[in-house]
Amino acid sequence: MTDDLVIEVKELCKSYGKLEALKGLSFGLKRGSVLGVTGANGAGKTTLFDILATLDLNFKGEVKIAGFQVKRDYQRIRKLIGYVPGSFSLYPDLTLTENISFFAKMYGSSPGLHTESPFWESLMDFADKRADTLSGGMKQKLAIICAMVHSPEILFLDEPTTGIDSDSRAAIFSELRKLKERGTTVIVSTHYYEEFDYVDSLLVLHEGRQLNYCTMDEIRERFRGDGIYEKFLEECLIQS
Repeated sequence: MTDDLVIEVKELCKSYGKLEALKGLSFGLKRGSVLGVTGANGAGKTTLFDILATLDLNFKGEVKIAGFQVKRDYQRIRKLIGYVPGSFSLYPDLTLTENISFFAKMYGSSPGLHTESPFWESLMDFADKRADTLSGGMKQKLAIICAMVHSPEILFLDEPTTGIDSDSRAAIFSELRKLKERGTTVIVSTHYYEEFDYVDSLLVLHEGRQLNYCTMDEIRERFRGDGIYEKFLEECLIQS
């Protein structure tokens, strides 16, 4: 694996019986960058995230994370990553601090590390509230904190802003950029065009196929004026 790549995917294929969920994906991601993954429902985003998070080892092709092979070294990889799935996965009847302490103990980390998270400032006043009393945006921030309690090198987020208001979406992505500035590599799936402004590169999926993988600078150089992301995605679909 190239030294500056923290993730390398080559000819990744995944099938569920006769259904091909992923069809030959290949891309590499540099350390300390933010990758956006986009595509309509059924494009293969969650399938890709499950494989990257070592939850699905039944695939064809090669996937390396931090130099380790996913199929062979998944236990070592799990110490290096954090994962926030698309559905809320925390304990609704526990308070914020109880949820954080639980996940910290699972990872063998200090519960106090969460105070260093850029997300904690907006949640600290609700520390003793049950998780199920939080707004959608706050729940997602809590989920990210719990995924980060062991200070992972890489963070995977599967559509973390679906169903929450635009201000909360912007706040979450702004905080993700702060994590990047601290050296964390972030891969996040989204279907909101305005969130593309916060990522460094974009992976476009459609029905399991990789339509494009490029940097945001490349997109902005190619398309001018309003609606550049719409124009870019429209071109991807036409060329497919």
